[in-house]
Amino acid sequence: MAPLIGYWNVRGNLESIILTLKQAKVSFKVRRYKLGDAPDFDKSDWLNEKYKLGLDYPNVPYYIDGDIKITQTLAILRYLARKHDLGPRNDAEAIRSDIVEQGIFEMMNSLWTATHVETDQEFEKCRPGFETYLVEKLAHTANVLGSNKFVLGDRVTYVDFLLYTTLDYIRLFKPSSIDPHANLKSYLDRIEALPEINKYYKSEGFSRFPITYEIAKWGNLEKNAPF
Repeated sequence: MAPLIGYWNVRGNLESIILTLKQAKVSFKVRRYKLGDAPDFDKSDWLNEKYKLGLDYPNVPYYIDGDIKITQTLAILRYLARKHDLGPRNDAEAIRSDIVEQGIFEMMNSLWTATHVETDQEFEKCRPGFETYLVEKLAHTANVLGSNKFVLGDRVTYVDFLLYTTLDYIRLFKPSSIDPHANLKSYLDRIEALPEINKYYKSEGFSRFPITYEIAKWGNLEKNAPF
């Protein structure tokens, strides 16, 4: 039976998991939970199932494959990496992978923090600080990647799909933020050219938006990008 992954009906934190599964050529099913309309944003579609799935830490995204039940984005990604040889193979690679993983996830969470605010005024207040933060963090990331094809060298791993997803969201948020870094732009193209990933992005089931649901001030409609 195909693994089941559950998440909201947006790309969000699920995208890197999907890309990892696509690269591994694993068939899977997705349970997409709907969020109600404003202003209440009813979550009952998820809440009605939240405590019935046998999850230790009930949350989305989740991954269920028989008796294997995992929540938390990074825990799911690490499991898939071990299962499908898409992770580090030695201590040196593990250290590098861990550092990059945490740096990337910090950027992703900073994007969610900046955009998941209650009012447009709060968003406009947060945005300049977040954009300044991106300048530094993207420079760090470009320096770490260097001339490598992928994070760990010539071999693609789950961290690449986490990095790709984060950079993709950032360039959709502010396209010019990636422009100073030719290696990051080439890296994005390289990931999209991977046969299984290219096939996925050309499929009818894929859309760049929504990235976030309507409660966020950016990412739920294509008109939100670019600024």
